[in-house]
Amino acid sequence: MNPLENYLLSLQINTYKTSIYQVIEIQTRIWQSLQSGSSYALAMLEVLEVVNHSKQQQHQALLKQVLQLLGYSAQSQVGNNLLIAHKRFSHSLELL
Repeated sequence: MNPLENYLLSLQINTYKTSIYQVIEIQTRIWQSLQSGSSYALAMLEVLEVVNHSKQQQHQALLKQVLQLLGYSAQSQVGNNLLIAHKRFSHSLELL
């Protein structure tokens, strides 16, 4: 498996129902993985070349990658916001 797939498994996302709730749950788990120093998160940060960036930038980079793997699109907006979209919905999310 590649680092992104390993990281997704480490987040223990058990359901793949597209919803705002899922996006918020993924956001929270990614933030927790950064705070705990997860080796899977670190491996992904190295792949994305954001190891020396702020936690917020790392969080956003990881969130974008995970969401894209799950079929969402994520675009950076002003400040620390992402526009999250799926064929079923669109939502602006302020990151932690």
